[in-house]
Amino acid sequence: MKKLSLVIAVAVVLTVFSACSTDTRYSETYLDLFDTATEFVAYTSSRDEFNKAKRELYSELSRLNDLFDAYSDRDVANLKTVNDAAGKEAVAVDGDLIRLVEFGKGEYARSYGKLNIAMGAVTKLWKECLENGVLPDDDALDAAALHCDIEKIVILDNTIYLDDPEMRLDVGAIAKGYAAGRAVEILHGMGVENFALNLGGNTVTSGRKPSGPWHVGIQDPNGGILTALDAYDTSVVTSGDYQRFVTIDGKNYHHIIDPATLYPCDKYRSVTVICTDHALADALSTEMFLLDIETGKQILKDRGAEALWVLSDGTVVRSELFERCE
Repeated sequence: MKKLSLVIAVAVVLTVFSACSTDTRYSETYLDLFDTATEFVAYTSSRDEFNKAKRELYSELSRLNDLFDAYSDRDVANLKTVNDAAGKEAVAVDGDLIRLVEFGKGEYARSYGKLNIAMGAVTKLWKECLENGVLPDDDALDAAALHCDIEKIVILDNTIYLDDPEMRLDVGAIAKGYAAGRAVEILHGMGVENFALNLGGNTVTSGRKPSGPWHVGIQDPNGGILTALDAYDTSVVTSGDYQRFVTIDGKNYHHIIDPATLYPCDKYRSVTVICTDHALADALSTEMFLLDIETGKQILKDRGAEALWVLSDGTVVRSELFERCE
């Protein structure tokens, strides 16, 4: 017997407290970006200032959403365009897609191969099967895994070429973090300094609320808030098994696939990363979910980030300095 459960949950919850200030709190929620709910909260001097900021923010996030889309044709050469041209021709694309793919290629080596944006053939198979409430065939997974060689991504000037007709790119592990970084640039360029943006589990904070720092709650996979952080000009990103999953024969299958097993990783319920580099925070949350804790801790130390793991049995493990943020 199979049961489909789709949970669209904000893994990190913005908690805002009232305070006296010359600036006023405004908020906006978007439901059509990156397949998730996006919440934008800012303190600005006027409604007009906020409205201008939210329009510019939405315009940029919508542009990147179209550009990074691997499944839908858009009015721009996007990731689907690149995938469709695999083995045929190089595709001229926007510089943001070039930079995102270059970043993804770099993370492959730094994550010991755990974060692989060239695994689209595998993740696409999982996506299609889970949408139909069935598990992929192991032979089909093994066949798809033959087309995940990241060295076959060729970037030349403003073009991307996939040197394997069966290769597909999947940037889901890094796209929201990159977009969050661009959002910060856009808002700062407009003079908006005190805001928080939550892209479905990727929370970015800038400046502070009139009453003090932004408070970011980390969701307990079993419900409620596990702990809360004081977040200053940083990203807090959570990857978990409870946000999007399908239940088949009583077992949940989520979307974070381990390249070693070709199956969803079951070591942890969630991993939360804190890092001032927004794109890196997103990447690290997936890497930490797929790596053992000791290897993960060393990577975090080398890259100036901290993390909290919730193990499958509910045990909570923190990196060395994570508690200073609580």
